Formats: sequence, structure tokens, C-alpha cells
Amino acid sequence: MSDVAGTILAAVDRHGVLLVHDRRLPSVTAVVTGAPVAGSWWSHPMASAIYNALGEIDDEVATLKLLAGKNTLVARRHWPDLACVGLAHDPWQLAGLDPAAEAMLAEFDTAGDPVVIESPRRRIADLLERRLLAYPTELHTDSGRHVKAYQGWLHWCRSRGVTPSLDSLRARAVFEHLVAPIGARRTLLPW
Repeated sequence: MSDVAGTILAAVDRHGVLLVHDRRLPSVTAVVTGAPVAGSWWSHPMASAIYNALGEIDDEVATLKLLAGKNTLVARRHWPDLACVGLAHDPWQLAGLDPAAEAMLAEFDTAGDPVVIESPRRRIADLLERRLLAYPTELHTDSGRHVKAYQGWLHWCRSRGVTPSLDSLRARAVFEHLVAPIGARRTLLPW
């Protein structure tokens, strides 16, 4: 494991959750570079090292849009609670879903493998991701291209060896506690 990957993994373990990039909140980019990165982190000289390190730790963290609708790394110890929230299908997750979104959710929940969704249906998949109803992943095509795909939580749990916790209220409280030190829980978490 590279030094950058080790630094990121240690920070995720310490915080429990960590944004990939944010100018004000704790993030991978700030941890690696030593200071908040303004604008796109892709223009930073360390961007390539950060990207490669994130790939190195992909099996050690869950990555999804948990905090502020941005890519967030979640430490392994919180995966059972993360899966519980995703599987709960609580009212905040399902409110206002149209039939197309409900059908796509059913597709994700029953598919054995991640499902690639192309435009214009991608808008619906992104909504399900933001509501933690689907787990995002990346697939490599035969042509070498990376494409975004989505999977249901039961498949994610099986593939990662995770047993979900049983109480979604308690699981959400775990994440509320994790973000309390950085404040503004209502604007950070999707519920």
C-alpha cells in the first residue's frame, strides 16, 4: 500500500466517515495535501496520487454520496449500519418516487450484479443513490472505459461479507454522531 493510501485509510479509520473533497469540511484532499483544496481537486499536483490511492483502498472503504451529496468514504466498522440504512427503505428514502424510480429500485434490488444505467435514465439512478437506495460502483468495460453502475444493498452485503445491523434509527444515529463534530447534521446527511 502506498504512503498516500495509508494516510487516507488512517484518516477514514480515525473519523469513521470522510469526504473525498470539500473546501471547508474534513476531506481526503485536505488530509493528503495538508490544507483545504479550493476548486476542483483534479487540478492539484497530487490529484493522480490521490486518485490512485483511492483505488488502492477501494476494498477497505465504502464510497457513496453520504455527506452533503458528495463522495464520502465510510470505514469498514460502519458498514453494517450503512447497509441497514440502505436496506431500510424508510419514508425519507421512498417519498415521492415515481413508478420509473420504483421500477429501477426493484431492478437494482433483484439484480445479482451491478447494473449500468445510461442517459437519460441516469438521473433516476442518481436520485436513488442520493437517497441511499442503491450503492454506486465503477465497472471497467472491455474497451478499458470506466462506467458507473449501481447495485442493490443485499448484493453489496453479500459481495463484501457484511451483515446489516437491524435498527435503522440506531444506524442513522451512528452517522449523526460521527458528523456531530463537524456540525450541520441536517445539511450533511440525506435524512
